[in-house]
Amino acid sequence: MVMETELCGDLVETTEVDDERLFQMLADSEIEERIAGRRKLRLALEVAHRHVVDDRRQAAHWSDADLRDVEETIGGQGTPMVASAAVEIVSTALGVGARTAMQLLSDALDLYHRQPKLWWRMDDLEVAPWRARKIAAATHSLTPEAARYVEAKIIDIADSCGPAKLDRFVTEAKVRFDPVEQAEAEDEAKAAWGVRLDDCAGTVWAGTSRMEIIGDTPTLHAFNDLLAKGAHDLLDPSRPADEQPSLEHRKVAALSSLICGTSSGVPTKAYVHLDYADLPDKLALGRFEKLGPLTVTTLKEWLGTSRFTLQPVLRMDRCDAVDQHDPPEWMRELVILRDRECAFPWCHRDARDCDLDHIEAFVEMDDGGPPGQTRLDNLAPLCRRHHRAKTHFDWSYVRNRDGSYTWTSPHGRLFLVDGDRVTRL
Repeated sequence: MVMETELCGDLVETTEVDDERLFQMLADSEIEERIAGRRKLRLALEVAHRHVVDDRRQAAHWSDADLRDVEETIGGQGTPMVASAAVEIVSTALGVGARTAMQLLSDALDLYHRQPKLWWRMDDLEVAPWRARKIAAATHSLTPEAARYVEAKIIDIADSCGPAKLDRFVTEAKVRFDPVEQAEAEDEAKAAWGVRLDDCAGTVWAGTSRMEIIGDTPTLHAFNDLLAKGAHDLLDPSRPADEQPSLEHRKVAALSSLICGTSSGVPTKAYVHLDYADLPDKLALGRFEKLGPLTVTTLKEWLGTSRFTLQPVLRMDRCDAVDQHDPPEWMRELVILRDRECAFPWCHRDARDCDLDHIEAFVEMDDGGPPGQTRLDNLAPLCRRHHRAKTHFDWSYVRNRDGSYTWTSPHGRLFLVDGDRVTRL
């Protein structure tokens, strides 16, 4: 039995209604979703307008870098700049990460200031808010004139336009409003060159990664030919064809040989956590930091072809304190292993990529500070963005006796961070 509330407010049992009414309830659910999406955009726009700043150094931007290294601010060209402090207000209100909050603020600004006709079509529920946000994101990098051009092209079909047609309009706008862009296409393509590694191959990481290489065509064709030749050389003439490794598997083996140059193996850098008692069990699992679980069988295969360093066991119950500001390496490692992620609500930045923050601000001993300020219970991992929020934007927090953290927002709202769980108090 499923009880559902209709748009009119009546509570009904869905198994008791006829098809026509059921279909109408389904249609009403789309209206309810649009109303909720519109409300979220309206409120995000109000937050943005209440936190407008003129100084780029105070504005929210897409990078987590220091304030002196300001990259592109959120909101497209022609929109007001929004204070960085507004990001945490939105992210903690919605229970989402900082980038998700910034995207919402950016979409609201772009729609209202750069594509007002689309904004009002969305506000009248004629265009689904999620579709309007897709269009705003696709046109974000365009000039205001180009964004209006796409708006004019798409306004009558905005509630049904697919991604392929939207991409075509965006491309037309780029060429129309920036005539030199076509001539500069090759230079822009070079800007995308690089090698990108993705360790999340599929829904569950299983010891397999994906690498994408973008570069000039002749070089990549030559590289592929080199791997193909290496794969051919790995064919074993004494074995039947159906017992040979596949061509793609032999290419991977050829790549390994190309990297090594010798039989010493591929140098590997990884942080692996494994119980010594589990080593005899082939199906036992270890844990790779930032990646996930891996069976002992695959782990042994990797170590058998790699150079590795064995990290001595660290005692997690150590409570030493030091008088210097920077923690020693062993203390930093213990904090990383203890917390694993940034301590800010709903932030999942890996602790190994974070700063170590003194929860109670460090005071130099020459200035009257007490000894032993740098200790495990006074340190927490904070990503650069949330380190700034604590330092500059009136966020504060304490570490509780059970290892959880209680954060207080600039408006007095409380959040309890206990491992992966965040609770609004």
